[in-house]
Amino acid sequence: MSQDVLIAVLTVSVPAIVAVASIVIAWQTEKLRTMREQLSEKKYNAYADAVKMFYSVLKDTKANRSTNNDEMMERMIDIKRDIFMYGSDKVFKAFNVWLLSAGKNNGKEQFAAFLDFVLEMRKDLCNNKTKLKKKDVLLNLTQNETEAKKLYE
Repeated sequence: MSQDVLIAVLTVSVPAIVAVASIVIAWQTEKLRTMREQLSEKKYNAYADAVKMFYSVLKDTKANRSTNNDEMMERMIDIKRDIFMYGSDKVFKAFNVWLLSAGKNNGKEQFAAFLDFVLEMRKDLCNNKTKLKKKDVLLNLTQNETEAKKLYE
């Protein structure tokens, strides 16, 4: 008789335990997926802000407008924070190289470091599947093959 009771208890409790475990696993999986999506969105926003700032300066330069240095400094600090928090290690390191090159008064070196930074962001966002090179980015920025070639070489 006790064996029949044990079998009856197991018959009812094992499926219940499996059902509860499945619910817990599904909940944890969904929670992890949501966290990854939030991190991905924050990373995208951090990278987009960095590129937007550069294009903003480029736009002001082409239009012969002065840039607001205080505003740019605030934006740069926010970008530094966000790249530190959400950027990949490669992007963070490329960003630091770019920042350090800014103090060397070597425009070509600084521009090359910026291009490395931009390409690292793109690689990170595209899971290393981008085929773009520095020259491609330069062509996009300059819209002039001769000018891009001067900057690239």
